[in-house]
Amino acid sequence: MSTMPVDLLSPPTQPPLRHYRWLPTLAIEPGQVVARPVVGLTGVQETMYVAVGSTLSASTIAQMVVKGVECVAVFEPSADGFADEQESPAGFETRLQEIFGPTPDAACLALMQAVIAARNTLC
Repeated sequence: MSTMPVDLLSPPTQPPLRHYRWLPTLAIEPGQVVARPVVGLTGVQETMYVAVGSTLSASTIAQMVVKGVECVAVFEPSADGFADEQESPAGFETRLQEIFGPTPDAACLALMQAVIAARNTLC
């Protein structure tokens, strides 16, 4: 367990790691590897800390559910970091064109630019 106080409202001080994705706790599977620290709370007390690089077991996942952890960042299993074709840069571009069309109007263009900007955020 961490001996340092954890401020859950502050942005991370380390640069974001690449090639990971956020999954709901109920969707993670034993054997996946944690990509961002996981903190479980009981009330306001930190009662669980799972470090980056930890391999998840069924019992750890069950404890996360009990502690109210809603999602966990896990490393991607594939070599290129993309779980499927749609998450690759080319697949992302293709999907944007399917949604917004080849020449979106002004209202849709602002939304498309927001989607592009939000793609690489941690949230």
